[in-house]
Amino acid sequence: MNKKKILITGFPHTGTSILKSKLGECSNLYECPFESFSITYEDIENSADKEFVLKKTPILPIEIRANTLERTKLGFEYGDYIIIFVIRNPWNVFTSIIKQGVNPLNKLEPNEGPEYFIKVDEYLAASKFFIEARDNNYKDIYSIRYEDFFPNNFEKLKELMDTIGLEYTNDIFTNRSKNYIHARDINYEDIDPNNVSYNIDRLKLRTWQINQPFQNMNSEVNIPDELSDILKNSNIVQELGYSDPRITS
Repeated sequence: MNKKKILITGFPHTGTSILKSKLGECSNLYECPFESFSITYEDIENSADKEFVLKKTPILPIEIRANTLERTKLGFEYGDYIIIFVIRNPWNVFTSIIKQGVNPLNKLEPNEGPEYFIKVDEYLAASKFFIEARDNNYKDIYSIRYEDFFPNNFEKLKELMDTIGLEYTNDIFTNRSKNYIHARDINYEDIDPNNVSYNIDRLKLRTWQINQPFQNMNSEVNIPDELSDILKNSNIVQELGYSDPRITS
């Protein structure tokens, strides 16, 4: 069987983990347990008779960064992938990131570790690819906002799954029919989602998140004024349709 490969990507804290886990409920899809930039031969072998193999990386792969999403330019590595881009209101994204002790305004070099990839500049760079995917009808390349997962009985998410060819029932949106990866070792009563170290307890937090009811978890916003001003003045953020949730018209 020729496997169909799916990569979920976008930006950290935008909902890539919960989307991956929800798509992982589809009966004709194998969900790779760990994240990396590409699907390996081992992943293909582990997928058994499943039609689709799914992996996610919240950090945009280098080859995608270096090209447009047009298939003739995307290159060998991702030329045959189904790519799903996810983005989320940046005020909520950076509130979540700051809770884990990371300053998205830090000036870091690319080789200084994972914190480099959650700077505000990186969010805006990822958003450009999201907009390109949204505005162009490229084959097998899709974009969906986190906030659009949930309304109207998960309508847009179901449309995405139907278009790709994933097999699901409505029960997957209310029931968790499988044990999510890593969930066996987590004591949920010991997890405080507002006090989790980015480097030490990230896996625990992610596991806690994907085992919550499938609903919009955007809530309070708490980011520095300097960061909020950058977002307010960004044409990219405006093009995404986002604004500060604390401001009501």
